[in-house]
Amino acid sequence: MSKTIGLRYKTAREHLKLNKSFLKKQINIDYSTINRIENDKADSPNWTYTKYLVENGINYFYLIGVSDEIEGQNLDEFISKNKYDELKEKYEKLENKFTNIEEMLKLLQIEVDEDGNLKKRT
Repeated sequence: MSKTIGLRYKTAREHLKLNKSFLKKQINIDYSTINRIENDKADSPNWTYTKYLVENGINYFYLIGVSDEIEGQNLDEFISKNKYDELKEKYEKLENKFTNIEEMLKLLQIEVDEDGNLKKRT
């Protein structure tokens, strides 16, 4: 899990075979915003960009650096912006503090089912 967040967004966009021009038209995001995100120059990724990638099959947990699985998993409900901000804040606090992934998943309220899929804790 050594990729930066920006590189994960770029890899996700390329995985979906999307160029920046198409993305700009689809979600009304300008090139400079895409470039700032993908080059780790943005304070945080654009919510519209994140939502678009996840809705098109990218694993949300891949984007935030918790998983190396790029293919998305259908979450029962898409994570709200408030929940996204909360998870992002928790992840930033956790960075380099836990060596045990189970502890991190527990704190983020995520569990792994018997097939190895990540899902929200119920």
